[in-house]
Amino acid sequence: MILKRQTNWISFVIMMMVLMVSTNAQASSDFQIWVPININAKLTGQLRGFLELQPRIGNNASNLTSAIVRPAIGWAINEQATLWVGYGMQADSVTPDSDTYRIENRAWQGFTWKDTANEKQLIWEVRNRLEERFLAQNSDPSIRWRTRFRVEQLIPDWSSWSVIASEEIFMTLNDNSNNAQLQAGAQQNRLYVGVGYRFAPEVQVETGYLYQHVWRNPPSVDQYNNVWMTNLNLNF
Repeated sequence: MILKRQTNWISFVIMMMVLMVSTNAQASSDFQIWVPININAKLTGQLRGFLELQPRIGNNASNLTSAIVRPAIGWAINEQATLWVGYGMQADSVTPDSDTYRIENRAWQGFTWKDTANEKQLIWEVRNRLEERFLAQNSDPSIRWRTRFRVEQLIPDWSSWSVIASEEIFMTLNDNSNNAQLQAGAQQNRLYVGVGYRFAPEVQVETGYLYQHVWRNPPSVDQYNNVWMTNLNLNF
């Protein structure tokens, strides 16, 4: 019964992806490839370290359009909950086919809760982040809140393999007088489904499809990206 409910939930996520893509014919779209490398390290009993390196190839998978470096330090409250504080640097190409990049710096704080169910066959996580984005030509930071819910179901009798789904919503919390696209409200949404394989308890590769919808204020049109994402997750 539990497995059936989980399968129904994943089917619902896939259906929502199809509906969102089909109803955004007026939006601008792109095919991209994202390759995040996530390194989690247990430094002491409660101190945690994190580093994310992520290149993004856009413009219909023809050009490096973004690169992200995101280090952080965490404090484990207990086995499930961790508090985080970190820095992010993101370089975005000025235009999709450009080799000139605009740098964005971020300070961010986070809270994660990771737990298991169904005799540890289901792994679920809620991740919350508050970001202070320091953008070029903007004197004040843009404040953004993001929440992601992720589930991973191990495949019975094939426990190295798993099915993964996640949903993440981004909300801008303050208006910015210098940028019409940085106003308070929903900023973007990401839906993801994929499969994972654990080579060892410390090493996992997962790959799948991510639908990214970015809301724009007029006269700009919404942006939606069809992304093939492959993660390398390292845990020490």
